[in-house]
Amino acid sequence: MLAGGATVVGTSVAGCLGGDGNGDGNGGDDSGEQTQPDSEEPEKPDQITVRAWGGVWEESLAANVGEVFTDETDIDVVYDNTDGPVMRGDIRTAVQQDREPPITVVWDLNTTIHTSYRQGLAADLNPDIVPNIDQAQDMARPDIDGDLPYINLYPYTYALCYNEDVVEDLTGDSEPVSSWDELWDPMYEDMLGAYNDPPGGGLISVLAELSDTELGPADEMEPAWDLARDLEPNLGYLGTDQSLGQTLREGQVAYAMAYLPNNIVAAQDDGEPVDWIIPEEGATVRMDGMYTPRNQDESQLYWGQEFINTALREDVQQSWMEHLQVPMLNQNIEPLEWMQGDTAFPTTQEDFDQLLETDLDLFAEHSSGWFEEFSQITA
Repeated sequence: MLAGGATVVGTSVAGCLGGDGNGDGNGGDDSGEQTQPDSEEPEKPDQITVRAWGGVWEESLAANVGEVFTDETDIDVVYDNTDGPVMRGDIRTAVQQDREPPITVVWDLNTTIHTSYRQGLAADLNPDIVPNIDQAQDMARPDIDGDLPYINLYPYTYALCYNEDVVEDLTGDSEPVSSWDELWDPMYEDMLGAYNDPPGGGLISVLAELSDTELGPADEMEPAWDLARDLEPNLGYLGTDQSLGQTLREGQVAYAMAYLPNNIVAAQDDGEPVDWIIPEEGATVRMDGMYTPRNQDESQLYWGQEFINTALREDVQQSWMEHLQVPMLNQNIEPLEWMQGDTAFPTTQEDFDQLLETDLDLFAEHSSGWFEEFSQITA
């Protein structure tokens, strides 16, 4: 996608990609060579390419970030909907072979981005090119030593969403359960849905919490998998953002477990009987962020980081929040009024303390085993 023969910034980090069986080394580049773009503005490319989810996610990014960036730079933005882990593999192969990667900016889950950082794939953000980092809350910065390889943009939760009418039909009351463990009741046979992209998604942290099991190697988490086996008869549907939301709205399930509440805000506004709750044990919380891969042409790397700077800007984050329906991490803007005080839309450390955060290094090392185990149980 990028022109061949261009000047490459940074070197191959194949020798740094040690660590576990997934190639997750710890900490990126030790070569001492430049992995950060110069702050002097290079020639503008005709376009940059940004990895994004499709549908409403890409629409929100294009409308609130991409169009602003293009208006101000005359650089077109092309969006690539390749799945995050697949894109990470493509970038890693390019870096190992000392080729330019197929993407300018990666927008993805912080879990996927952190794994990319551990594999040495992220170019450090230059604070002279991305000064809006200074507007970000502390929690937007990854908890790592040294330079900043990526930045988080907003948090969200894998809450317990529900259809009030179906819940009332089953229980005689439209009020939801207050605890996750109530969903193991046989009355919910085939009436639960769960977000399953990746398998188990935000539900695995809940299984660990309920079974008092520490997240770690999959073969050391048997109490959590026992809970999953007990839950399996109640799981009537496993789906993605769009399909699970539709299944919930149509009343085919009573609850959508570990589902993003911002996905049903519009339906609720339209009068559909859907809502969400954070059960008393908490719910998984994640963030999405951005980074620029290494080994890029100098122009692509510079303008990719300019794109990230645009995404961090106060006015951009304000409009993006209203479109995407998640609280942004720019310290100068307030969450939307209806978000305030709702732990499902966390903005303070107090909110995060009530949620289930997964150590990102732990996730990088063991999540593939978790997903495989959950898939086998629910197959």
